[in-house]
Amino acid sequence: MTAYLSAAIKKDWPAMARGELDPDVTTALSNIYVALLNGRAGTAPDTVLMAEILRQLDEISTARRARFVTADGNVPDILWFVLFGGAIVTVGFTFFFGTPNLHAQAVMTGALAAPVFSALLTVIVIDHPFAGSVRVEPEALLHVLEDFAGISLR
Repeated sequence: MTAYLSAAIKKDWPAMARGELDPDVTTALSNIYVALLNGRAGTAPDTVLMAEILRQLDEISTARRARFVTADGNVPDILWFVLFGGAIVTVGFTFFFGTPNLHAQAVMTGALAAPVFSALLTVIVIDHPFAGSVRVEPEALLHVLEDFAGISLR
């Protein structure tokens, strides 16, 4: 488990920033299954305990798959088209409110454009949660690894 956590932090997080999964982390997770199932061979299995351990391990695998799906972005291309098209039409529409004062027209257009494009920027930034300046860090995995190792890694 420690090898998996270390690999997930050091290799999977940077790979997910690129929209990929690191094969070494997949191997480390597979090794947990192998060790668990081979380690119990030849002994009388405690089926309740084994079922719970396998269920928890499956949740770890499911969480990794969910991180990978999220890493590549969730906003479909057609929605990007609608968002940017709507922003352009909305801001462009202000030019039909022609005022005799050009300064007032520019302020009005800028006041509308700022929140529209701020909202678009927010969608762009959170669409790829493992890359960019606003990203998800592996803090939770670091805490678990520290608990396993009994040392502080930060």
